[in-house]
Amino acid sequence: MRKFIWLTIVMLLISSLSITVLGQGKAINWRLQSMCAAGDFAFQGAERFAQLVTEASGGRLHVTAFTAGAITPAGKEFESTIAGSVEASHVSTGWAIGYVPAGVFFTSCVGGLTGNQLKMWLDAEGTALAKELYRPVGVEYIEPLTIHPAEIWAHSNKPLNSVADIKGLKIRLGTTALNVIFERMGASPVFLPGGEIYEAMQRGIIDAFEYITPSLNWGMGFNEVAKYLYLGASRSPTDTQTLFVNKKAWDELPDDLKKIVEIAAHKVGRQFFTDEFLLDQVAIEDFKKYGTIVDYIPKDIEDLMYEKAFEYYEEEAAKDPDYARVYNSFMEFGKLCRESDIK
Repeated sequence: MRKFIWLTIVMLLISSLSITVLGQGKAINWRLQSMCAAGDFAFQGAERFAQLVTEASGGRLHVTAFTAGAITPAGKEFESTIAGSVEASHVSTGWAIGYVPAGVFFTSCVGGLTGNQLKMWLDAEGTALAKELYRPVGVEYIEPLTIHPAEIWAHSNKPLNSVADIKGLKIRLGTTALNVIFERMGASPVFLPGGEIYEAMQRGIIDAFEYITPSLNWGMGFNEVAKYLYLGASRSPTDTQTLFVNKKAWDELPDDLKKIVEIAAHKVGRQFFTDEFLLDQVAIEDFKKYGTIVDYIPKDIEDLMYEKAFEYYEEEAAKDPDYARVYNSFMEFGKLCRESDIK
C-alpha cells in the first residue's frame, strides 16, 4: 500500500512538470526547423531565438531549434510549416515565392535595400504587408531571425571577367527570382539547399554559387572548394531568413506569448546583423590568407544583372496587384533612403 502511495505521488510530480507556474496551463512545445545546415553560422539565429523565448516565457513556450533536414526534408521548411509538420520554420521568403511572389522583396534581392534600409522598411510597413500576404497561405510571418550585411557576389571555380563568362555558367542560386534573372543573363542556374553546395562544387556539379556572407561561407569551408571569391553588393545588398509559424499554432498562442515571440525575433535579428558585420571583416582576410583569389565582380556583369532584374520585377508587378503593392512600397522607400543619404 505504501509503495502504491509513493508511486502515485511520483506520478503526480512528473505530471506537474508540464504545468507552468501560476497555473497557466500546460507548456506549449514548438519545433523550429531552420533552412540552415549544422555548420552554417546563421543557424545560431534559430538557436538564440529558441533559447530566448523559452527563458522569457518561463518555459510556458518551449522552442527547440533543428537544422535543415532534421525533421522534414531540407528545402521544404516552408511547406512543412503550412502543413503543421513543424510548428515554425526559419527560412528565406525567396524559397516560397510560388506562394507569395512578392516575397522576393523581404529577402535577398538584386538592386534592393541594404540591411539597415530593409530593417527600417519592415518596421515602417513591410512587416504589415508581409503578414497580410502570408496569412492566407497558412502561416504567420513574424520577423527575420537573421538579417545579413551585403552578401558576396559569388564563389566560383571559373574566372568571371566579363559577361561572356556568365554564358552557360552552372551556378547555384538560392531563390526562384535569381534563377530567372541569371537564366536571362545566359547562365545555367541550379537550386540547391546550402548544405549541399560543398559537395556539388567538389564534384564539379556546379561551377559557381552564391551564398550569403564571407563569415558564413568561411564557416562552411567554401574556401576549400572555390578558387575565386567575387565581392559586390549589387546581387544582394542584404539577405534574411524569416521566422514563420503555422497559422493554427499561432492562433492558439495566448497574446502575451505572441508578444514574447515577436520581441524575441526582433531582438535576435538585429543583434545577428551586428555580429555578422564584425565577423565578415575578419573572414575576408581569412579567405585571402588561405589563397582564395578575392576580387570585385566586373561592372558589365552587374549592369546586365540589373537590366534583367528590373525587367523581371516590372513584368511580375504588371500581372500581380499584391506584387505591385510590395514592389512599389519597397522602391519608394529605397528612393527616400537615397535622398536622405541613409545607407
